[in-house]
This record gives sequence, structure tokens and C-alpha cells, in this order.
Amino acid sequence: MLDFGWPELFVIIVLVVLFVGPEELPRVMVALGRVARRLQYIRYTISQQFEEVMREADLDDIRKSVNFEEGDSPDFDEAAADEYYAALGGAYEKPKDEEEEEGNADA
Repeated sequence: MLDFGWPELFVIIVLVVLFVGPEELPRVMVALGRVARRLQYIRYTISQQFEEVMREADLDDIRKSVNFEEGDSPDFDEAAADEYYAALGGAYEKPKDEEEEEGNADA
């Protein structure tokens, strides 16, 4: 998304020095640091409020069940699925329970 390389960063630095001037540059950098720190604090407080609302509503188990990064989801075993598809030679076959569900839906 924001893919800055060294040439782009160098152009930005040169433009800032030209427009702001070397005397005011330290003050501008301090001000930008304060703004970045405040934005980071706002992001932190919002996430803490969200977590608090989730705890109050007893929705932690729902959040954990949809968070696949933690690996606590008992519904899906990625290693077993990999072994299953490797045994099939990479071809996809519907498990028997899915075929039964489709057969019931047609009736």
C-alpha cells in the first residue's frame, strides 16, 4: 500500500528541508513525533475499550473462535487437512457429510 523506497524517502527529505528550512526542522520533527505518539495512544485506547466491551458482553469465546491466528480454533485442524489433501494428490473431494447435506437439501 505505502511502498516507499530510498529514492522516494530522499525526495521527501529534500522537499521538507527546502520548504521548512534547516532552522525549523528540529521543531517540526518534534511536533510530528508528538502527533505520531498521540495517534498511537488513541489506537491503543480504542483497542482497550473494544476489549473491555467484549469482556463485559461475555463475547471472548466468540472472538477466540473466529481468530485463526491464535490457533485455538477446535473446528479446523490445518495439519489434518493438509494430510488429507496430500493423500488425494491435491484434488478436492467433498467429505461424505457435505455430500449428505446436499442430498438432504435437494429432497
